[in-house]
Amino acid sequence: MSKDSDLSRRSVITGVGAATAVTASSAQAQKGERKNLIVGHAIATIGVPNVSDAQIMYEKGIRLYEVNKGTVSEGVATSWGAPAMAGRPWVMMRCESGDETFRIRIVEVDPVPGYRAMATWGLNAIEMISEDIYNVNERVLSAGFDVIGEPRPLSEAYASVHAMQVKGPGEELFYYASDMTGENEFDLITPKSLVDRIFNAVIGTPNIRASRNFYKRTLGMSLGKIQEFKVRMVADALGYSRDQAIEMGGARGRRPGSSLEFDAYPIGLSGPRPRAAGQLPPGVSMISMTTDDFDAIEVSYAAPPAVLYGGGRAATFVGPAGEWVEIIEDA
Repeated sequence: MSKDSDLSRRSVITGVGAATAVTASSAQAQKGERKNLIVGHAIATIGVPNVSDAQIMYEKGIRLYEVNKGTVSEGVATSWGAPAMAGRPWVMMRCESGDETFRIRIVEVDPVPGYRAMATWGLNAIEMISEDIYNVNERVLSAGFDVIGEPRPLSEAYASVHAMQVKGPGEELFYYASDMTGENEFDLITPKSLVDRIFNAVIGTPNIRASRNFYKRTLGMSLGKIQEFKVRMVADALGYSRDQAIEMGGARGRRPGSSLEFDAYPIGLSGPRPRAAGQLPPGVSMISMTTDDFDAIEVSYAAPPAVLYGGGRAATFVGPAGEWVEIIEDA
Protein backbone atom coordinates (compact mmCIF):
# COMPACT_ATOMS: atom_id res chain seq x y z
CA MET A 1 0.00 0.00 0.00
CA SER A 2 1.14 3.58 -0.59
CA LYS A 3 1.84 5.99 2.23
CA ASP A 4 -1.63 7.43 1.55
CA SER A 5 -3.44 4.14 2.12
CA ASP A 6 -4.59 5.27 5.55
CA LEU A 7 -6.62 7.98 3.80
CA SER A 8 -7.89 6.09 0.78
CA ARG A 9 -9.31 3.14 2.69
CA ARG A 10 -12.05 5.27 4.25
CA SER A 11 -13.71 6.08 0.95
CA VAL A 12 -13.11 2.56 -0.34
CA ILE A 13 -15.02 1.10 2.59
CA THR A 14 -17.73 3.67 3.18
CA GLY A 15 -18.01 5.74 0.02
CA VAL A 16 -18.32 3.26 -2.81
CA GLY A 17 -21.86 2.02 -3.09
CA ALA A 18 -23.31 4.51 -0.63
CA ALA A 19 -25.82 5.69 -3.21
CA THR A 20 -27.05 2.12 -3.62
CA ALA A 21 -27.96 1.66 0.05
CA VAL A 22 -31.69 2.01 -0.60
CA THR A 23 -31.52 -0.52 -3.45
CA ALA A 24 -29.60 -2.92 -1.23
CA SER A 25 -32.22 -2.51 1.49
CA SER A 26 -34.97 -3.45 -0.98
CA ALA A 27 -33.04 -6.52 -2.03
CA GLN A 28 -32.73 -7.56 1.61
CA ALA A 29 -36.48 -7.34 2.05
CA GLN A 30 -37.02 -9.55 -1.00
CA LYS A 31 -34.69 -12.16 0.48
CA GLY A 32 -36.53 -12.10 3.80
CA GLU A 33 -33.59 -10.49 5.61
CA ARG A 34 -34.01 -7.99 8.40
CA LYS A 35 -35.05 -4.53 7.22
CA ASN A 36 -32.45 -1.79 7.47
CA LEU A 37 -33.95 0.21 10.33
CA ILE A 38 -31.56 3.17 10.14
CA VAL A 39 -32.48 6.10 7.92
CA GLY A 40 -29.32 8.10 8.56
CA HIS A 41 -27.19 10.22 10.87
CA ALA A 42 -28.96 13.00 12.78
CA ILE A 43 -26.59 14.45 15.40
CA ALA A 44 -22.90 14.11 16.20
CA THR A 45 -22.30 15.04 19.84
CA ILE A 46 -18.85 16.16 20.93
CA GLY A 47 -17.76 16.61 24.54
CA VAL A 48 -15.44 19.54 25.28
CA PRO A 49 -14.27 21.38 28.42
CA ASN A 50 -15.70 24.75 27.33
CA VAL A 51 -18.72 24.99 25.03
CA SER A 52 -18.43 28.72 24.30
CA ASP A 53 -14.80 28.47 23.24
CA ALA A 54 -15.52 25.44 21.05
CA GLN A 55 -18.50 27.17 19.42
CA ILE A 56 -16.30 30.09 18.38
CA MET A 57 -13.73 27.70 16.93
CA TYR A 58 -16.29 25.77 14.88
CA GLU A 59 -17.96 28.95 13.65
CA LYS A 60 -14.65 30.35 12.47
CA GLY A 61 -13.12 27.09 11.31
CA ILE A 62 -15.86 25.33 9.34
CA ARG A 63 -18.72 27.83 9.31
CA LEU A 64 -21.10 26.07 11.66
CA TYR A 65 -23.96 28.23 12.89
CA GLU A 66 -25.92 28.15 16.13
CA VAL A 67 -29.42 26.68 15.98
CA ASN A 68 -30.19 26.86 19.71
CA LYS A 69 -28.50 26.40 23.05
CA GLY A 70 -29.33 25.61 26.65
CA THR A 71 -28.47 23.27 29.48
CA VAL A 72 -29.01 19.52 29.54
CA SER A 73 -32.32 18.66 31.21
CA GLU A 74 -32.64 15.89 33.75
CA GLY A 75 -34.84 13.99 31.30
CA VAL A 76 -32.23 14.09 28.54
CA ALA A 77 -29.40 13.22 30.95
CA THR A 78 -31.41 10.24 32.20
CA SER A 79 -32.16 9.10 28.66
CA TRP A 80 -28.46 9.22 27.82
CA GLY A 81 -27.59 7.21 30.91
CA ALA A 82 -25.40 10.09 32.03
CA PRO A 83 -27.11 11.71 35.06
CA ALA A 84 -24.17 14.03 35.81
CA MET A 85 -24.76 15.77 32.46
CA ALA A 86 -27.87 17.49 33.86
CA GLY A 87 -27.42 21.25 33.98
CA ARG A 88 -24.38 21.30 31.70
CA PRO A 89 -24.34 23.76 28.78
CA TRP A 90 -24.77 22.69 25.17
CA VAL A 91 -25.14 24.33 21.78
CA MET A 92 -26.67 22.81 18.66
CA MET A 93 -25.05 23.87 15.39
CA ARG A 94 -25.84 23.37 11.72
CA CYS A 95 -23.80 23.47 8.54
CA GLU A 96 -23.76 26.59 6.38
CA SER A 97 -25.72 24.68 3.71
CA GLY A 98 -28.79 24.76 5.91
CA ASP A 99 -29.12 20.96 5.79
CA GLU A 100 -32.00 20.13 8.14
CA THR A 101 -31.14 16.45 8.57
CA PHE A 102 -27.88 16.78 10.51
CA ARG A 103 -26.60 18.79 13.47
CA ILE A 104 -23.44 18.95 15.58
CA ARG A 105 -24.13 19.20 19.30
CA ILE A 106 -21.34 20.56 21.49
CA VAL A 107 -21.75 19.74 25.19
CA GLU A 108 -19.62 20.36 28.25
CA VAL A 109 -17.82 17.44 29.88
CA ASP A 110 -15.06 17.44 32.47
CA PRO A 111 -11.55 16.84 31.11
CA VAL A 112 -10.35 13.26 31.57
CA PRO A 113 -6.65 13.08 32.52
CA GLY A 114 -4.63 11.11 30.01
CA TYR A 115 -7.36 10.81 27.38
CA ARG A 116 -5.99 10.91 23.83
CA ALA A 117 -7.80 10.80 20.52
CA MET A 118 -7.55 7.52 18.58
CA ALA A 119 -6.16 5.59 21.57
CA THR A 120 -9.36 4.03 22.94
CA TRP A 121 -12.35 2.04 21.77
CA GLY A 122 -15.62 3.73 20.86
CA LEU A 123 -16.39 6.71 18.63
CA ASN A 124 -13.16 8.34 17.50
CA ALA A 125 -13.93 10.51 14.47
CA ILE A 126 -16.62 12.13 12.35
CA GLU A 127 -16.14 12.46 8.59
CA MET A 128 -17.76 15.36 6.73
CA ILE A 129 -17.91 16.35 3.08
CA SER A 130 -16.32 19.61 1.93
CA GLU A 131 -16.25 21.75 -1.19
CA ASP A 132 -12.59 22.63 -0.74
CA ILE A 133 -10.44 21.21 2.04
CA TYR A 134 -7.55 23.49 1.16
CA ASN A 135 -9.74 26.44 2.12
CA VAL A 136 -10.82 24.51 5.21
CA ASN A 137 -7.18 23.94 6.15
CA GLU A 138 -6.48 27.67 6.26
CA ARG A 139 -9.63 28.37 8.26
CA VAL A 140 -9.18 25.67 10.89
CA LEU A 141 -5.56 26.62 11.49
CA SER A 142 -6.55 30.24 12.07
CA ALA A 143 -9.36 29.08 14.38
CA GLY A 144 -6.95 27.18 16.64
CA PHE A 145 -7.57 23.57 15.56
CA ASP A 146 -4.72 21.07 15.39
CA VAL A 147 -4.29 19.76 11.83
CA ILE A 148 -2.95 16.24 12.31
CA GLY A 149 -3.26 15.25 8.66
CA GLU A 150 -2.64 17.95 6.06
CA PRO A 151 -4.76 18.06 2.87
CA ARG A 152 -3.57 15.71 0.16
CA PRO A 153 -4.88 13.31 -2.49
CA LEU A 154 -6.04 9.97 -1.19
CA SER A 155 -3.55 8.15 -3.39
CA GLU A 156 -2.01 8.24 -6.85
CA ALA A 157 -4.67 5.83 -8.08
CA TYR A 158 -7.54 7.91 -6.68
CA ALA A 159 -6.25 11.44 -6.97
CA SER A 160 -9.57 13.21 -7.43
CA VAL A 161 -10.56 12.92 -3.76
CA HIS A 162 -8.48 14.87 -1.25
CA ALA A 163 -8.75 14.55 2.54
CA MET A 164 -7.47 16.01 5.79
CA GLN A 165 -7.77 15.32 9.53
CA VAL A 166 -8.30 17.83 12.33
CA LYS A 167 -8.35 17.60 16.15
CA GLY A 168 -10.55 19.86 18.24
CA PRO A 169 -10.44 21.18 21.82
CA GLY A 170 -11.92 18.04 23.38
CA GLU A 171 -9.65 15.61 21.47
CA GLU A 172 -12.49 15.10 18.99
CA LEU A 173 -11.39 14.23 15.47
CA PHE A 174 -12.99 15.44 12.26
CA TYR A 175 -12.02 14.23 8.81
CA TYR A 176 -12.92 16.37 5.80
CA ALA A 177 -13.01 15.10 2.21
CA SER A 178 -13.41 16.91 -1.12
CA ASP A 179 -13.89 15.76 -4.69
CA MET A 180 -11.49 18.20 -6.35
CA THR A 181 -12.12 17.28 -10.02
CA GLY A 182 -15.81 16.40 -10.22
CA GLU A 183 -15.03 12.78 -11.11
CA ASN A 184 -16.51 11.57 -7.81
CA GLU A 185 -14.64 8.28 -7.93
CA PHE A 186 -16.01 7.17 -4.55
CA ASP A 187 -19.65 8.21 -4.97
CA LEU A 188 -19.35 10.78 -2.19
CA ILE A 189 -22.35 12.85 -1.20
CA THR A 190 -22.37 16.34 -2.76
CA PRO A 191 -21.54 19.29 -0.49
CA LYS A 192 -23.63 22.45 -0.65
CA SER A 193 -21.31 24.57 1.49
CA LEU A 194 -17.63 24.76 2.39
CA VAL A 195 -18.20 22.00 4.98
CA ASP A 196 -21.44 20.05 4.80
CA ARG A 197 -23.00 17.07 6.50
CA ILE A 198 -21.48 13.91 7.92
CA PHE A 199 -21.03 10.82 5.80
CA ASN A 200 -19.27 8.52 8.26
CA ALA A 201 -18.66 7.93 11.97
CA VAL A 202 -15.53 5.98 12.91
CA ILE A 203 -15.53 3.46 15.76
CA GLY A 204 -12.44 1.82 17.21
CA THR A 205 -13.23 -1.73 18.31
CA PRO A 206 -11.41 -4.67 19.91
CA ASN A 207 -13.63 -7.12 17.99
CA ILE A 208 -14.58 -5.96 14.52
CA ARG A 209 -16.77 -8.96 13.73
CA ALA A 210 -18.78 -8.63 16.93
CA SER A 211 -19.30 -4.92 16.26
CA ARG A 212 -20.41 -5.40 12.66
CA ASN A 213 -22.68 -8.32 13.49
CA PHE A 214 -24.35 -6.33 16.27
CA TYR A 215 -25.41 -3.54 13.91
CA LYS A 216 -26.53 -6.02 11.29
CA ARG A 217 -28.52 -8.09 13.80
CA THR A 218 -30.12 -5.30 15.82
CA LEU A 219 -30.49 -2.49 13.28
CA GLY A 220 -30.39 -4.34 9.98
CA MET A 221 -27.60 -2.12 8.65
CA SER A 222 -25.96 -3.16 5.37
CA LEU A 223 -22.41 -4.46 5.79
CA GLY A 224 -19.40 -3.83 3.59
CA LYS A 225 -16.43 -6.15 3.29
CA ILE A 226 -13.73 -6.43 5.91
CA GLN A 227 -10.41 -5.32 4.44
CA GLU A 228 -6.92 -4.66 5.77
CA PHE A 229 -5.26 -1.25 5.61
CA LYS A 230 -2.31 0.54 7.12
CA VAL A 231 -3.63 3.44 9.19
CA ARG A 232 -0.90 5.93 9.99
CA MET A 233 -2.79 7.94 12.61
CA VAL A 234 -3.98 4.90 14.56
CA ALA A 235 -0.48 3.41 14.44
CA ASP A 236 1.03 6.63 15.79
CA ALA A 237 -1.62 6.97 18.51
CA LEU A 238 -1.22 3.39 19.72
CA GLY A 239 2.53 3.13 19.20
CA TYR A 240 2.79 0.29 16.71
CA SER A 241 4.56 0.18 13.34
CA ARG A 242 3.02 2.09 10.44
CA ASP A 243 3.74 -1.00 8.33
CA GLN A 244 1.24 -3.05 10.35
CA ALA A 245 -2.23 -3.29 8.79
CA ILE A 246 -5.48 -3.49 10.73
CA GLU A 247 -8.87 -4.80 9.68
CA MET A 248 -11.60 -2.34 8.79
CA GLY A 249 -15.21 -2.65 7.70
CA GLY A 250 -18.37 -0.59 7.44
CA ALA A 251 -22.11 -0.65 8.03
CA ARG A 252 -24.60 1.63 6.25
CA GLY A 253 -28.02 3.08 6.86
CA ARG A 254 -30.47 3.72 4.03
CA ARG A 255 -29.65 7.35 3.25
CA PRO A 256 -26.54 7.89 1.11
CA GLY A 257 -23.67 8.93 3.36
CA SER A 258 -24.94 7.24 6.53
CA SER A 259 -22.08 4.92 7.41
CA LEU A 260 -20.39 3.57 10.49
CA GLU A 261 -16.80 2.46 10.08
CA PHE A 262 -15.21 -0.10 12.38
CA ASP A 263 -11.44 -0.03 12.88
CA ALA A 264 -9.95 -3.09 14.60
CA TYR A 265 -7.64 -1.76 17.32
CA PRO A 266 -4.90 -4.06 18.69
CA ILE A 267 -6.25 -5.14 22.07
CA GLY A 268 -2.93 -5.04 23.89
CA LEU A 269 -2.37 -1.41 22.88
CA SER A 270 -5.86 0.04 23.38
CA GLY A 271 -8.68 -0.08 25.87
CA PRO A 272 -12.07 1.32 26.93
CA ARG A 273 -12.80 5.04 26.70
CA PRO A 274 -12.37 6.75 30.10
CA ARG A 275 -15.00 9.29 31.15
CA ALA A 276 -15.86 11.38 34.17
CA ALA A 277 -18.38 9.69 36.48
CA GLY A 278 -21.94 9.99 35.18
CA GLN A 279 -20.94 11.98 32.10
CA LEU A 280 -20.74 11.40 28.36
CA PRO A 281 -17.36 10.30 27.01
CA PRO A 282 -14.95 13.05 25.95
CA GLY A 283 -14.12 13.75 22.32
CA VAL A 284 -16.67 12.29 19.92
CA SER A 285 -19.21 11.46 22.61
CA MET A 286 -22.20 10.05 20.76
CA ILE A 287 -23.76 9.55 17.34
CA SER A 288 -27.52 9.94 16.93
CA MET A 289 -29.28 8.09 14.11
CA THR A 290 -32.86 8.24 12.90
CA THR A 291 -35.25 5.36 12.38
CA ASP A 292 -38.74 5.11 10.92
CA ASP A 293 -39.49 1.87 12.78
CA PHE A 294 -38.52 2.53 16.39
CA ASP A 295 -40.45 -0.40 17.87
CA ALA A 296 -38.60 -2.90 15.67
CA ILE A 297 -35.27 -2.10 17.32
CA GLU A 298 -34.40 -4.48 20.15
CA VAL A 299 -31.46 -3.20 22.16
CA SER A 300 -30.84 -2.57 25.85
CA TYR A 301 -31.40 1.16 26.32
CA ALA A 302 -29.98 3.17 29.20
CA ALA A 303 -33.53 4.34 30.00
CA PRO A 304 -36.99 3.77 28.51
CA PRO A 305 -37.63 5.66 25.24
CA ALA A 306 -39.03 9.15 25.76
CA VAL A 307 -40.01 12.18 23.70
CA LEU A 308 -37.05 14.53 24.20
CA TYR A 309 -36.75 16.81 21.21
CA GLY A 310 -40.32 17.78 20.42
CA GLY A 311 -40.96 15.01 17.91
CA GLY A 312 -40.65 11.25 18.09
CA ARG A 313 -39.14 9.13 20.83
CA ALA A 314 -35.44 8.87 21.58
CA ALA A 315 -33.29 6.45 23.57
CA THR A 316 -29.58 5.69 23.98
CA PHE A 317 -27.57 2.49 24.11
CA VAL A 318 -23.89 1.66 24.41
CA GLY A 319 -22.59 -0.53 21.58
CA PRO A 320 -20.17 -3.46 21.72
CA ALA A 321 -17.03 -1.30 21.60
CA GLY A 322 -18.31 1.24 24.12
CA GLU A 323 -19.69 3.66 21.53
CA TRP A 324 -22.71 5.71 22.64
CA VAL A 325 -25.57 5.65 20.12
CA GLU A 326 -28.80 7.59 20.35
CA ILE A 327 -31.78 6.40 18.30
CA ILE A 328 -34.29 9.10 17.33
CA GLU A 329 -37.70 8.31 15.92
CA ASP A 330 -38.27 9.95 12.54
CA ALA A 331 -41.82 11.07 13.25
